[in-house]
Amino acid sequence: MKYDAVVVGAGVAGLNAAYVLASKGFKIAIIESKPRSRIGDKTCGDAIGLHHFDELGWKPPSDAIDHYYKGVKIYSPSEKYSIPVPGEGISVNRIKFGQWLLKRAEEEGAELLDKHVVLDVEYDEGGVKALKVKKIGKPGLLRIEAKAFIDASGSKPAIRSRLPEEWPIAERPYMTDYNIAYREVVELPKPISEEDREYAVIYLNTVIAPGGYWWLFPKDPSGRIVNVGLGVIWGVDEYNPRRNYDIYLRKRFTGKLIHAGGGIIPTRRPLPTLVWRNLGAVGDAAYTVNPVHGGGIGSSLLAAKIVGEYMAKALEEGRIDEKAMWDANIEYLRLYGAKQASLDILRMYLQKLSNDDFEWIIKEKVVDGSKIYELGSKGSLVDTVVHGVTRLVKLMRRPSLLNQLRIVKNYMDKAVKLYYDKYPEDPSGIHDWMKRVEEFLWEYRRTIGFEPGSKVKW
Repeated sequence: MKYDAVVVGAGVAGLNAAYVLASKGFKIAIIESKPRSRIGDKTCGDAIGLHHFDELGWKPPSDAIDHYYKGVKIYSPSEKYSIPVPGEGISVNRIKFGQWLLKRAEEEGAELLDKHVVLDVEYDEGGVKALKVKKIGKPGLLRIEAKAFIDASGSKPAIRSRLPEEWPIAERPYMTDYNIAYREVVELPKPISEEDREYAVIYLNTVIAPGGYWWLFPKDPSGRIVNVGLGVIWGVDEYNPRRNYDIYLRKRFTGKLIHAGGGIIPTRRPLPTLVWRNLGAVGDAAYTVNPVHGGGIGSSLLAAKIVGEYMAKALEEGRIDEKAMWDANIEYLRLYGAKQASLDILRMYLQKLSNDDFEWIIKEKVVDGSKIYELGSKGSLVDTVVHGVTRLVKLMRRPSLLNQLRIVKNYMDKAVKLYYDKYPEDPSGIHDWMKRVEEFLWEYRRTIGFEPGSKVKW
């Protein structure tokens, strides 16, 4: 079987990339392990900011939208204090949204091979040549050739993990670059408060969700159907999200169980490059996820659009390699990736804070909602935040916090420059740049006392 391009993974990123390529007239195959009817089903918070669709130039159909939010609300560990953060968003019905994305790609000619898994990758120095896949429950292997490939297979990449480690696109992350999560969608006997049902609600609590947070995202206007779950930093043996859910949250959210599940979420900067040889990577497989809150629907769709467009151009020109597609990196970093790198710095710092720290920050309103929105949208710890807390820090006798904020801001600014201003203009400089980034990160980790742990085995 031969195609112009093969996309592995029918999540939001893979389906959007397949749509972009198929809409240009190329013969596209989508390889997915789930059956067709379950495409779209993913354990997730289901929330996405509406601003992402402005960047994409389209919106999901109304029947794929469960609920609208006027922002995010962040609660302190005691739940006595909160900060509302502006920014309109929606809760999507993942099955309906996924099925719509699939239909859109198929209408452009993409072919779905559902219930298929990748067992092997054939490659040489020139790139990926073919995939050996197997249909679940059927004997024999199928060999699929293509001119180009896109790995959109999720947190444990089916293609990238089988490539030489000296290829930049095959970078292995640390276990602490991930959160592991568990969540349930529950129909409650009584609705949550009318005020909270207008927000995607986040609770900071290092006992319930060490290295992450727990959330309560309403999924309908009545406030009775909710998505509730938690994420914890991976790589620490005693941290178990399902166990913590059972201990701390289950009794609070009793009712009719609609859906349950867990998963692993990358919470770090993006891959050093989204393209190498004739391969592109998008979505969780490329870590195109916000490191602080773990939201990845919008940024994954954006990365898929960009990589798909540059791959289509390379296919049209008959030259499919990292040089031909390199500007996909430049565009993604300027639109989102540099912000990710900055927020990765903040993420590591936040994972070092205690409940007392979070309680004080929210109680004293060290940052307000507009500043948090600016931080999330731009990835910069603005000067007004650092300068504005000076009086409070002195009053409350917490000078160490001010010093920490200054250090974090300094490294966040450096991260943006590394990814925005210093990123290589062509592939020849990528290995030197990666070495520079790693040295920078180790310097920061030593400064704040953050231990990344071991690297993943894939």
